[in-house]
Amino acid sequence: MKSKYTYITVLTFLIALFLSSGMILAEDTDNLEDVLDNSENVLLENIALFSEILASVEQHYLEEPKKKELLEGAIKGMLRTLDPYSQFIPDYIAFRTQNQGNYGGVGMTVGMREDMITVITPFKGNPASLAGVQNGDIISQIDGESTAVMSLDDAVDLLRGEPGTSVSVTIRRPKVSQPLEITITRDVIRIPSVEKEIIGDNIGYIKINNFLQTTANDVDIALEEFNQDNIRGVVLDLRFNPGGLLGSAVEISSDFLEPGQLVVYSQGKDERKDFTAQGPPRDKFPLIVLVNNGSASASEIVAGAIKDHNRGLVMGSQTFGKASVQKVFSLSNSKAAVKLTVAKYFTPNGVDIDKIGILPDVESAYFSRSEVQMQIKLRDHQKIKTFVEENGDDVLEKLYAAEHAPRDDRQAGKLLRAFNRLTDALTEEQIILSDIGIKYAIALETQNTKDEIVHDPQVVAAMEQLKVLELFAKQD
Repeated sequence: MKSKYTYITVLTFLIALFLSSGMILAEDTDNLEDVLDNSENVLLENIALFSEILASVEQHYLEEPKKKELLEGAIKGMLRTLDPYSQFIPDYIAFRTQNQGNYGGVGMTVGMREDMITVITPFKGNPASLAGVQNGDIISQIDGESTAVMSLDDAVDLLRGEPGTSVSVTIRRPKVSQPLEITITRDVIRIPSVEKEIIGDNIGYIKINNFLQTTANDVDIALEEFNQDNIRGVVLDLRFNPGGLLGSAVEISSDFLEPGQLVVYSQGKDERKDFTAQGPPRDKFPLIVLVNNGSASASEIVAGAIKDHNRGLVMGSQTFGKASVQKVFSLSNSKAAVKLTVAKYFTPNGVDIDKIGILPDVESAYFSRSEVQMQIKLRDHQKIKTFVEENGDDVLEKLYAAEHAPRDDRQAGKLLRAFNRLTDALTEEQIILSDIGIKYAIALETQNTKDEIVHDPQVVAAMEQLKVLELFAKQD
């Protein structure tokens, strides 16, 4: 009797679940017989199969199963077959709370690529980045638990935790033969949305780390300050930006496009929705957008709009390719909810961002993989620290001046010889980098925030491209 009772109860529950979620829509038919066509009969047959398996588990499994966990596991498995981003949310109130403000975690964004948990962005200065995690790393285990059948949200839940606690991840890194075991100490994650500087020969630099409600206003303030300083062009840095709010992406795109120009459109099951640039016309100036494979979602929307409208030059490497629309549906008589993918984003020219990402106009290398490994070896390296201590926090400015000083400038010659001794000492340790690479390592050690920007090889390349764009603008 127990088996039969369980079968009927679960079958009724699951039919109600499918009816309420819209997978069987009786209101779209004249009678129930129309609903139970061949495809629905297949559905009911599989529900019956599920119910029979559940009855067997209840009767024969070694330990008393927890029915709630069994059913939630079944629901999660069903949603996982749809895509990596659809999700069952048992406690929607707790879900909303943990996605607001600061949180305890490792400071990186992960996504699903080829059914594997993949690092999109380790945030600079946060635990994951400091521990050596890189974008593109595949997380195969978290605290010894395989991620092979783990949902994206389950992985995120395991990575988050109380500040001060540790989590161990096993990393598979492309072109590295052996898995890497990395232990990360969680911390409170704080990420400034926008960073701005005036660099080089009066170039405005804006770095957007994520798209929040306040981001567009912060960018507006930066552009207003740049206008007052008569900047010659702007570098918009979207590298390692995992995305955020669609509205923020549209507002920021509006800062660079003509009013009414299409920024992005979403295509759902039944309708297309256009999002266009808003507000008054803005001043135009040469524009470079930097992207990489850590740029996803909202950052791909901005880069795609600027590229398709030929408003600026997109430089870097191919973006991550995550631009689908999720919507949360509250479930009746429950504190639970379900998050489902309901649409995809397309650039103005119809590029499906979610499949291929944004291809840059100009490929621009950051550092090669071997150079990145050398950079990691130089983090907190004593010889770099000593060089900065002996020559001052403005040592990179002094080096630039020394390289352009007359040959008989003794002070300049002394500093250049000290720099050459540093590079020779690092070479003896098998740390072989170009002058640009070593200067970037020094920039990470100094307290001057601008150093890291102006010695970033992709930013340097962007500033060179701005000169070309400025030249063409003058000819027009």
